Parts: sequence; C-alpha cells; structure tokens
Amino acid sequence: MARWCCGRLAAIKRPTCQVIVLYILVFCVILPPICYRLPFSVYYSPKHFLRGVSPSVYARRVNDERVATAEGFFASESTLLTRPHNNLLNSSKYSNGTRVNITIAFLTTRRTRPLSPTVEYSPRYLLQTVAAVQRENLPNTRIIICNMDPEPSSHTDAVYLSAFFPMVSRYGDGSVSVPTNKLEKEKQDHVFCLKKSLETDPRYVLLLQDDALAAPGSLKVLDYIIRTKVERSRRGWNFASNNDTKKIIKLFTPEYIQRDFYTNKPKRIVANLAELLGYGLLGGTLLRLLHIILLEKGKNRVLLNGIFVSGAVCCILAALAISRPHLLELRRISKYLYIMLDANDCCLPATLFPSAAARELATFLDGVTCRPGYPLDTAVDGFVKSRGYRQFAVEPNLFLHIGMYSTLHRGENTYLKHFVK
Repeated sequence: MARWCCGRLAAIKRPTCQVIVLYILVFCVILPPICYRLPFSVYYSPKHFLRGVSPSVYARRVNDERVATAEGFFASESTLLTRPHNNLLNSSKYSNGTRVNITIAFLTTRRTRPLSPTVEYSPRYLLQTVAAVQRENLPNTRIIICNMDPEPSSHTDAVYLSAFFPMVSRYGDGSVSVPTNKLEKEKQDHVFCLKKSLETDPRYVLLLQDDALAAPGSLKVLDYIIRTKVERSRRGWNFASNNDTKKIIKLFTPEYIQRDFYTNKPKRIVANLAELLGYGLLGGTLLRLLHIILLEKGKNRVLLNGIFVSGAVCCILAALAISRPHLLELRRISKYLYIMLDANDCCLPATLFPSAAARELATFLDGVTCRPGYPLDTAVDGFVKSRGYRQFAVEPNLFLHIGMYSTLHRGENTYLKHFVK
C-alpha cells in the first residue's frame, strides 16, 4: 500500500514539475529577451532598449534615418516621377482610358520644434510618407499634396514635391483667411482636401495626414482588402458583389487602443476573446504533442489532459504578456491574414473613403463647426451614426503614425514610445 501511494505521488509530482519548468522557461527565460523592445509588452524596458538615450533623441535619430532614405529615393527616381500624367490634377483617366482607382491625398503643414533658443528641428514627415507610398507603385493611383500651411511657399518639402506631384493650397493668396480656431482649421483643411481629391473622379479617396507612413506592401494589401472585403463579401466559400458604399475604412488604429479588450465595441471584444482562445488551443495542442513525443515516447496518446490545459493557459498568459498589438504583426506574413473589425471612435491619420462617402462627408462637415469638445474625430463619428455608415479598421495597421510633433498641441506627443520604431 505504501509503495502504491509513493508511486502515485511520484506520478502526480512529475507532470506538476514539468508544468512549473514550462512556465519558468516561458516567462523567465524565453519572453524577457524577446519582448524588452516591445512598448506594450509587460517586459518592455526603455532603459535597456534605448541604452541610456532619451526617447526624444532616439526618435529623432530614427526619423533622420528615414529622411535620408526618402531623399535618396527621390534623387534616384526624379526622372521617372516627372512623367507628364503625374501632374494632371483634373484628369480623371489615364491616357489609356483607365479610371483612377484611388486618389491618395496628403494633408500637410509645416511642423518645426525648437531644440534650443537658436536651433529648430524639422521632422520632414511629408517627404518620408510620400516616398513610402510612391515606393509601393500601385497601378491606377494618383497622388496629390494638399499644402495647408498658412504660408504655402514656406513649406519647403511640399514645394519640392510639387515638381513630381500636383499640389493644391488653400491659403497664401489672401482669398481665404486662416481660422484662429485650430480644430476648425483642421476640419476645413480636411474638407478642402477631400473636394480636391474628388475632382479626379476616383473610385476611392485615401486621405493621409503627412505623418502616416505606409508599411511595406501596404497598398497591395489595401487593394486586396478593397477587392475581397469592401467591393465583395463572402457567402459560404464564394465571393459575391457588394454595392454597399456606406463604409469608411481606417487604416491606422493607435496601438494602445489595439490592446486586449481596450474597447467598448462588442464585436471587437468577441474577436479579442476568440484570438486568445485560438492562441490557447493551438499552443496547448503543440505543447501536448511535444510532451507526447519527447517525454512520453508515444506511450500515452491522450491529447486532452492536464498538460494540454496547462499549456493552453500558458499560451494565453504569454499572449497577454506580449500584448495584442505585437502579436498582430505576425499577420503581416500574408495578405490573407489581415482582418477588418469594427473601428474604435478615434483617429484619422489614414482613412479610405468610397467616393460617394467622401462627397457626403464633405457636405456634412461644411455644416458643422469644430471646437474644444467637438473635434474632427467626433464630427466624423456623428456623420457615421446619423447617415447609417459603418467604420471598420484593418489590422494589423497598414500605416504607421510617426508624428512625434502634433499640429494641434504644443510639445512632443504624450505617447512618445509609440513613435520609437
């Protein structure tokens, strides 16, 4: 009897010890060196990641590297970019009769910040973001630059790019006064840029703020999203045409909003739960199979047992520790893994509008006044709710927000760590 009890106790202790070793390996050995660079992970360590450099200095260093890359791109592509059709704003078709599919409009103004009483820093976001989009080389697209600076000729990057792409300005000739209310100016600038984009008669308008940087391959993914999720919808195993134009697609969602359950949208909460459950089931199954092969030598082939449950819980906790924004990056492996969920009510750095939606939104915004407590985001949300539209977000983000300096607020962005990329 005593021998039997000791045998049972050893049998219980063995898997318990194995589970303890698994958790120690995952949370104390494997994840810390992988995740200390990830801002939303519980293991994030600015001290070790930045190596004593302040976030501001590091972010400017990364920004300057991107500027140098963009300058090199335009220097090497200057002959190709000066093709005649690129400077035709009012033409809705190319020379071969093809209609413009997407007009990409960059809404821009100067952004400078004093580093000292005698030194000003210019982040030159526009040069970077236009270069990133042009690098994608997506057919049937047109780029225009909406120079919304009160002194358009002083925005040197916009003036430089006007040799390659059509540029429109709202101010500078004295016909329009600059609104003193920054929120109202932002709204009027967006309306102006939307209307100018619609003059090219595109199927879609992609409105980009000048600090929205296209991720590599993003426009090809966007083309796939439009063809399979916007213009068509899945019915069973097949796709059917979908003429619903009452959709607004956000191509950037702040990473801190993408975190697990950081939302009040029921469908997003369900999707987050499904993702976590998927990580648990997949991870638990793989760990259990490894346990059968390596430790049990194939003697016990029961899949669902305590080891499976412990492995599943381990994987779910690991996913929470890494954080959802970073796990979403795994979906970049293939365009087929991108998802489209209900969007949170925030932020418009990169937004895709069907032309009918862009036209209706411009008319709606003309009739409202933005002010403190009622910014542009809120006005657009009001339009969506009152006109029967739906807002969707593509995840992972197709665009990155690199704007460390805001045009609406003084100083550096509160969430500086979001821009250290």
